[in-house]
Amino acid sequence: ASNPEFLPEGDAVEKSRRPDRLVIGADTTEDFKILRNIYAQFVNHVRIAYLETTPETAEAIKYVANTLLLTYISFWNGVGARLGETFDNLKMEDLKRGVTSDVRISTWGSYVSNGAGGSCFGKDIQSLIYQLRQKSQPYSLLQNVYDINEYQKSYLVDRAVNEAGFNFNNKTIALLGLAFKKRTNDMRDSSALKVVETLLGRGVKAIQTYDPLAREEAQHFFDPDKNNLFAKISYCDTVADAIRNSDALFITTDWEEFRGVTGTIEKLVKPPYLVMDGRRMIANYDYLLEKGYSYLAVGSKFMTPE
Repeated sequence: ASNPEFLPEGDAVEKSRRPDRLVIGADTTEDFKILRNIYAQFVNHVRIAYLETTPETAEAIKYVANTLLLTYISFWNGVGARLGETFDNLKMEDLKRGVTSDVRISTWGSYVSNGAGGSCFGKDIQSLIYQLRQKSQPYSLLQNVYDINEYQKSYLVDRAVNEAGFNFNNKTIALLGLAFKKRTNDMRDSSALKVVETLLGRGVKAIQTYDPLAREEAQHFFDPDKNNLFAKISYCDTVADAIRNSDALFITTDWEEFRGVTGTIEKLVKPPYLVMDGRRMIANYDYLLEKGYSYLAVGSKFMTPE
C-alpha cells in the first residue's frame, strides 16, 4: 500500500491532527479495510478528504502536489521577480495583491524569494523529471521550474557584484538565517547552503551567521574537517552579534525577528553598507536609504541613497 504524507515542516503536528486529505493507495479490498480502520476518524469527514485509489496514483498525487507548489513559487520568482528587477516604478507588493485578488489565484507562494528548500520539493520534481525522461516524455517545463529555483538561491550575490559594484573579497558578511524556512532547524536544500558556497568562492574573509534554531545543523553541514574554508564561518547568539563589524548583510530565511533589523543595522554598522534581502523582510528599507545604506532585494532594482 501507499500512504503518502503531506506534512509541512514547522506545522507537522497540527497537520497530523487536521490534515487536508488522506490518500490511500492499495491493490486489494482487504488492504483498504485495514487502512480504513486505522484512519477511521477521517473517513466520511465533513472537511477532510479521504481518498482511496491505486498505489501508483497515490504516489503520483504526492509528486504532482509538491511539484505544482514549486512551480507556483518558481513562476513568481521567474516572472514576478524579473519584472520588479527590470522595470522602474513596479511595486512588487502591489503586483502580488492585485494578481491574487482573483479568487482563482492562490496567495500561498505568491512571494518572490531566494528559492524554496527542504527535503521534498527538489527531490520530488527531480524524480518526476527522471521518470518522464526514462519514458521519452517531454519534461522541459519541470526542468525550467527546478532551474529557476536553484538560480534564485544565490543570484543576489552576483547582482551585488554586477549592479552594486560590491567586492566580496576579504569582506566580512553577516548571514541571517540558515534553515530553509522559519520554524524549523532543517537545512536540507536550504538557500543558505548555496549562499555560503558562493560567498566563500568570492573570497570573503568571514561569514557571521545567526539562526535561532539551525546552529547545530549548520555546524554539521559546514564542518571544517570536510572543507577548511568552513573555518571562516562563525555562529552568533543574536542578530546584533552577526551584524556587528560586518561589511554587508544577507537575509536568507524568513524568521519574523529579521523584519525588525533596521534599527540594529543603524546602531552597529555605518554606511557605506550593503543589505541583501533574499526574503524581502525589511519593509522600511526607505529609512535605510535615507540614512545612507544601500539595499538590494529579490524583486526590486538595486537601491542607493539619494
